[in-house]
Amino acid sequence: MPPKTIEVKIAKKSAPKKSGASFAISKERIKKPVLKPIAKIRTFDEIIRDKTARAKVKRNITQELVKMKKPGIDSRTYSSPYAYIYADYLKGVKFEKIMRGVENRLTDLGISGRIHRLSQFKNLEEIIEEDVKRGVSTVVVVGDDAMVKEAINITADLNVALGIIPVGSGEDSIAALLGVPEGVAACDTLSQRIVDYLDIGKINNKIFLSRLSIFGQRTPIVCDGKYEIFSPGGDIVIYNLDLENKEKLIKKINVKDGRFEVLVKPKETLGMKLGFGKAKSNYSLFFAKEIIMKSTAVFSIYVDGKKNFYKEVEIKILPKKLKVIVGKNRLI
Repeated sequence: MPPKTIEVKIAKKSAPKKSGASFAISKERIKKPVLKPIAKIRTFDEIIRDKTARAKVKRNITQELVKMKKPGIDSRTYSSPYAYIYADYLKGVKFEKIMRGVENRLTDLGISGRIHRLSQFKNLEEIIEEDVKRGVSTVVVVGDDAMVKEAINITADLNVALGIIPVGSGEDSIAALLGVPEGVAACDTLSQRIVDYLDIGKINNKIFLSRLSIFGQRTPIVCDGKYEIFSPGGDIVIYNLDLENKEKLIKKINVKDGRFEVLVKPKETLGMKLGFGKAKSNYSLFFAKEIIMKSTAVFSIYVDGKKNFYKEVEIKILPKKLKVIVGKNRLI
């Protein structure tokens, strides 16, 4: 028998027809190219006019803002009127505990403020002047006498109160005279805010708080343009304040009377050195508001203990120039 032939039909799979909905969606997905308008080409004069107009508007706005601001106050004012400036030596672990106690006490009393730490990159004068511009009215020095004296020289011409928190060095004779205790206890003195105004002295352009000393006088001094003092080889001390409280020849040196106490000590003779003369009876005391010294040769004056050289000096008293926070137990 002949073999049977089997026919196999392979049906071709027809492609599915797209519905109207799917066709519409695909049509939306096709993005047509967006033609951007060609920017108008401006001339050089037009560009200059636009820049000038913008600069003028900006200048007018700046002038209006300046008028709105208070004179001498930076627009970015601090929230607290207090600023605390720490001495450089307070960085170590040695003072960490006491400084934490000071900061906590200030917070409890509600008189905390901006804190600065002095370093070789931070200048005391720049810090104080910047703080005053931003609304600070009380500058508190946390440190020793040397730092306080520097702060006095800066704050004398600014309308701010100077506070002191003596910490660490043991050289705190200014704080002791003002009745300010050491460390954390000084925070309570600040919060009581007893403000006093003291005289300060000025020699040329430099401020001093305590005294000027002239040893072995060779140049006469002219007081208030009225009289001259000259004690060849003798010593002269011009007091505004007896910081060490060691002068026994003057009963009381008043730092609020608007004048200097000028103590003249004549040169000691051999008899005085041997104890045969009465040196005390030869001392003289004068008062002056302005003192002038001139010489063709250089002479030395110790300003608050530091030696300086001059050929000409003008020394003035600045009455009640220093605004300072003092304690109840002050000695002045």
